[in-house]
Amino acid sequence: MSTENIQSSGSTCLDARSTNKYASIDKLRHSCIAEAEQAVNDGLIQDVTSVLDAAKPVGEKRRLCAIRFAAEVCERLEAVICRAQQSDDGGTGAKRSCEVNSLSVEPAQKKAKTVGGMAPATSSSFQGSEQTDLKLHSHLIQWISFQSSSEDPSTPASHEPEIQSGISALVGFVGQVLAEMAADNVCYSSMRKLSTFQKAESIATDNDSYQQFEVALTMDTGSCTDIVPDHKDAVMMVAVKQFAQEQHRADRYLAYCTCKLFTTQPNRRFAWGLTACGMTVRACLFAHDKVLSSEAMDVSTSDGRRVFVELLTNWTMCESWRLGYDPTIQYDADLKHWEIDVYDSETQLTHSYICEDICCNAYSTFGRHTRCFVAREKPADPASAADHNFPKVLIKDTWAHPISPGSNVVRDEVAYLREIRDELAKDNTLNGTYPRLEAGGVVKIMCSDGVADDTTQLILEDIAEDTRAKVLNRIHRRIVMSPVGEPIHNLKSIDELIVTVGDVMAAHTAIAKRCGLLHRDLSDNNIMFHRDANGGVKGMLVDFDNACRIADMENAEQPDCVGTLPFMSIGNLEMSGVKRTVLDDWESLIYILCWLGTVGISQADQDSAKAVRDLPIKNWHKNSPTNIANSKRQFMHDEGFFVKHILQHILNAQGFEELRKLLFILRATLFGNKHVSSSAQGCLTLPPPWAIDMGIAQPKVPTPSDTQFLDRNVDPAITDSFARRAEIAGVLANELLEVTQKFRNEALERINKGNTH
Repeated sequence: MSTENIQSSGSTCLDARSTNKYASIDKLRHSCIAEAEQAVNDGLIQDVTSVLDAAKPVGEKRRLCAIRFAAEVCERLEAVICRAQQSDDGGTGAKRSCEVNSLSVEPAQKKAKTVGGMAPATSSSFQGSEQTDLKLHSHLIQWISFQSSSEDPSTPASHEPEIQSGISALVGFVGQVLAEMAADNVCYSSMRKLSTFQKAESIATDNDSYQQFEVALTMDTGSCTDIVPDHKDAVMMVAVKQFAQEQHRADRYLAYCTCKLFTTQPNRRFAWGLTACGMTVRACLFAHDKVLSSEAMDVSTSDGRRVFVELLTNWTMCESWRLGYDPTIQYDADLKHWEIDVYDSETQLTHSYICEDICCNAYSTFGRHTRCFVAREKPADPASAADHNFPKVLIKDTWAHPISPGSNVVRDEVAYLREIRDELAKDNTLNGTYPRLEAGGVVKIMCSDGVADDTTQLILEDIAEDTRAKVLNRIHRRIVMSPVGEPIHNLKSIDELIVTVGDVMAAHTAIAKRCGLLHRDLSDNNIMFHRDANGGVKGMLVDFDNACRIADMENAEQPDCVGTLPFMSIGNLEMSGVKRTVLDDWESLIYILCWLGTVGISQADQDSAKAVRDLPIKNWHKNSPTNIANSKRQFMHDEGFFVKHILQHILNAQGFEELRKLLFILRATLFGNKHVSSSAQGCLTLPPPWAIDMGIAQPKVPTPSDTQFLDRNVDPAITDSFARRAEIAGVLANELLEVTQKFRNEALERINKGNTH
């Protein structure tokens, strides 16, 4: 098995954006382009001298071999260039001789079964004749001697294909020389051979083509095949532009292409990439929040070529985890499945699992890169490896940032799930409503100092300290849970949705009360369900990445802002100083149900749904946090406004009337509760005392004598409605839970009688 053998596992791959039922492929592509632009604008750190050190082999023998081999490759490369220059009897330098020799070489992009854009060598000796060297490496000579006729990036003429062919030639040259040198060397068994590939139709122009990639580095297997390589086969992507002034465009395009590596390669921890703008090459390391770009390597100079050759040699000889691969996830080519190791921090044992499906892929350049695998434990008997009757579990792999912004509070999803499991295990009514932890902990990587926790700092351990300080230190965690849930768009009816929501909020309440944990990220992706043997649904609250201990939040100077934008509470969106409580999650639930009721749950619902762009709720989907908060304040403050602009747009399909009723009562209970004073109702901040002089009346603030109000004992100085409700959050949450349980039981009764909506 190999961590670098990137092949399709035959699984159904559903990434976070492909499961977005409301977006077309074009919209998803534009979203990726926008993210690439943001990654370069906000996350690029340029001219990091030490970034190339992160590619060096860790083992001493490998590193010494790499140094010696790179020196030999450089010597041979300069000899080839020297012969090319000497062969030009016209005295016009290397460029003319290369142009003449290139006429007899088939263009690289037209050769489907070549290595690095050149015909594979037929002899183990790379010394060859002068004529063979010149014909074989004319693309290389032409690139390093490249002089553009114009320095204007808007010129219609494009030499990008020549640059691509030059890169392919240099990579092929380095690969063949290293293969020859390593044939009888102890390092050979651990050395890969890099080559390039590009799709025949992917011919670069001055216009960015985001539907195709240009060049990629991959491993050369030495065999001819009709299979066209794709992103899943690439070691890294290469972005090519004609001019040095186009560096920003190259960086942006590289970020766009690199996103595809994280999507298609489930064993990808981080990624390398290359940009080539004219004769200037830069290496980029894509961490989870920043892109570290090296200083320029000018291949027209011997020093620039030397540094680039050393980099290619290091990539050829370094350990797989230094290339960005995860050695704890390996592909078994014989059995055609991925095998995943999970370290359990509680027992300090490692368990192995066989992946049966990839149900969630990373689909972003930056962030947590969460992946989810449906798997079963690997049997001790290899003969039983193909037996699919073992119980299925869900493996979640994520790069979490454990420190809450603005505080020193450490978040640990594994610890939270262990606490939830131990506390709620004996409550049979809650079985299956939360993920049961089977195993989990920080991923362990074998490195130079032995076994180490896999973190961003481990990836960047050779980077200068001042640069490392600019990058968030994420921790790579892997968690095994059961049962395996399904997304809510697979539900068959509104009644099943109402049952699911009732189960989820019952679990949410128990976890808050008995475990002291607040979820803080309710979204349509984090509410799931599974079915029992009779086909009945059970809702399940998942993803405790952003959870936090309630006691820690109460002690925080400033509540942090976490969650999924369309569903975040108003206070969360505005980063207000009001403490976060269970009511923030209940508020998120209302927004989730408003969204599902408006745009539909299943594909059948969506066929009759209005386009999101025509609905008032559109402002929740793509907007700034401030604008989303303002929109929600407007819709939620007044009952009539809520009915007119939200409930009237709920679908008229079967069962949605029950959802409309549920939403009406939930909103009234949270924002218009008759059991609280008027100062604790609504979503608008009360005017300050001086507003009275302007004729603006203030709602009455209750006193202890006003026994009819739930907030009668709240400090009268607290006049903000959100702050007053936060003081009685537990009481209001109980009322909200009663509402959802009533609707759940009624929906379940209809399902059991066959009268489901």
